[in-house]
Amino acid sequence: MNKPCLPLLCLLLAPAWSPESSAQTPPPAAVPTAEQPAFPTQVELVTVDAVVVDKRGQAVPGFAKDDFVITENGRPQAISSFEAVTLTQTRRGTDLVTPPRESFSTNEGAQARQGRTFVVVFDDIHLSATQAHRAKAAVGEFLNTAVAPGDVVTLVATAGSAWWTARMPGGRDQLISILKRLDGRFVPDSSPDRITEYEAMRIEVYQDEQMAWKVMRRFDAYGAVGREKDARGARPPDATDGNPGMIPSLVRQRALETYQLATSRNKITLRVMERAIQALAGTRGRKAMILVSQGFIFDIQLDEMKDVVDASRRVNAPIYFVDTRGLQALPEAFTAAFGRPLETQDTVAVLADMTREAEGSEAVALDTGGFVVKNSNDITAGMARVSSESRTYYLLGYNPTDLTRDGKFRKIEVKLLGAKGKGVTVRARRGYYAPRDGVAAKKASGARELPDVVRALDSPYEIREVPLRVTAYTFDESLLNQLSTTVVTEIDIRGLGFTEAEGRSKASVAFLIEAQHRETGEYYRYDQTIEMSLLPETRERLARTWYQVPRDFALPPGGYQAKVVVREMSTGRIGSVIHEFEVPAGGGFRVSTPILSDALDRSGEPDAAPKPVLRVRPAFPLGATLYCQFAVFGATKEDTGSLMPRVSSSYEIRRTDGRVFKRSNPTRINPTTLGALLRLNGISLAGAEPGDYEIVLQVKDELADRSLEVREPFVIEATASS
Repeated sequence: MNKPCLPLLCLLLAPAWSPESSAQTPPPAAVPTAEQPAFPTQVELVTVDAVVVDKRGQAVPGFAKDDFVITENGRPQAISSFEAVTLTQTRRGTDLVTPPRESFSTNEGAQARQGRTFVVVFDDIHLSATQAHRAKAAVGEFLNTAVAPGDVVTLVATAGSAWWTARMPGGRDQLISILKRLDGRFVPDSSPDRITEYEAMRIEVYQDEQMAWKVMRRFDAYGAVGREKDARGARPPDATDGNPGMIPSLVRQRALETYQLATSRNKITLRVMERAIQALAGTRGRKAMILVSQGFIFDIQLDEMKDVVDASRRVNAPIYFVDTRGLQALPEAFTAAFGRPLETQDTVAVLADMTREAEGSEAVALDTGGFVVKNSNDITAGMARVSSESRTYYLLGYNPTDLTRDGKFRKIEVKLLGAKGKGVTVRARRGYYAPRDGVAAKKASGARELPDVVRALDSPYEIREVPLRVTAYTFDESLLNQLSTTVVTEIDIRGLGFTEAEGRSKASVAFLIEAQHRETGEYYRYDQTIEMSLLPETRERLARTWYQVPRDFALPPGGYQAKVVVREMSTGRIGSVIHEFEVPAGGGFRVSTPILSDALDRSGEPDAAPKPVLRVRPAFPLGATLYCQFAVFGATKEDTGSLMPRVSSSYEIRRTDGRVFKRSNPTRINPTTLGALLRLNGISLAGAEPGDYEIVLQVKDELADRSLEVREPFVIEATASS
């Protein structure tokens, strides 16, 4: 299964999205098509990441620009840019300290991409339960010891239950938590008429009669055929269906079933790989995909396999294949435990065919500049090699001498000059597609390209073309074990391409939220098209406060990673931001997410209490009034009398160095007639210096003698309030 993308097609094919909010485990989805130029600018600079490794697979540092030679289609190219990158190896115990998480996330001033980028594809639809256990141990060790501070890792499960990005070292524990819940979904066939995927392909695609009768003999040995052969082993007339090739009907039917099932499974894996690797487009630095799987056959009819290779070459990201089958032996389903021993000739044939069960995944790795880890029970060491060889790499750039814009594939070779190349191997991408006038090179190569919104949704990095801010508030329990949660996004409208009509400024943006539950893998999403029609005074105000889009969800407790993508319809410019938040468990004594604001909304009923205006970025001017509102849930109620709770609260406003600016004494929160507890504090910030602060709320359940402390950061800016 793949991440859901069908609603995203509405963005490209319809004038608007229809609002939708639901929880789902995403089904397999076809990858849509679109044209995307191979070169984003007119300067045709080709960049190649090169890794030099010794015979032990260790990266070799110390090479200079003049040590390398690059050829394109056999012609030497002048290296115009060069950078040698060496990362310091660290263990978990020496990781850099991760700064505390902000209460909101923004794509403004995004961090420089200094580390490496890894996409780990956990191919659970090709992993048995035993292989998945071995794979989880290897990936866990990779996360613990092989990645470096600043590295970004995306963990993708091909069945659709995980697509989570984290920066090391802060996000390591999240990835390991997700990894623990992943399981292998491949169930080996142990029926008497079992057939391998390679055998099925040879029979179904190539009409291999010799292979068919080898399978037929095995069926007979396992009792799947009955009395369909005479004592001399001759084929009776009813053993075939009369079709050309004289393939037994039983074998033909089983081959078709197995081949169709394998093809469906292989397409899912390959499409997930292509989608994940295309999301790395435009990412600088060393990037790589690690496929952890038992692999798939080399099927010339699978265009998806060619598409993955093409995507890898374009993005300049090698693919490494880690074979989870370990040391190769006769598969369990073909041992005497499941029937009579095979004839000697067929045992040898099965062993030979087993080496071909993963030929497709091996070919993908080798064609993209990666390597294969197989025939080893220590796949952890194999994954460590992927990290080790990318700790030292070289960025080589050149302007191709052939400026023909024909869209054809051009072969690249990177070598070391003379004695420098002895005893070492250079790994680099094997080529690229030239641009083509009037036609996208991607279309010319026959492969698919993802829409820009899908790439933004999948990308491990944020896009800053449209500045965004996002935060999340959790409130009361709306459904059984689900909390009402509001995800608030603010869009910077200053750079939007407004058109003026009828005294209003008009613009249209597509808006998408997709949040994944860390513990279950379920997706919650909302998408729509927002039509803005702003009066001059409204546009001026929103230029300061930004355009706010709140969306409500009912979410079960746990951790979430939300991705917000906004696309301006007229220009195609995109903004995206990733925000992580926690939804607490309902039912206990707790406090809602405090709302911090410098303004009140008095637009409700005349007798209704005012509410703070939601703010994503808690930054307030000098001299402003800080409004802080929160609700208390789960407080103990009196056994007799009023049957109401008794809860008090107080606050302190502190500088980040611990100095207290202002504090209050505990006061009782008066419950409503229904027993609800809501507190709104109005706190003057007059006299406070600019800088970072936090408000510390103390809440006490007096009947149960229990207390809570909640901290929310905010900033006082140097500008004065008006």
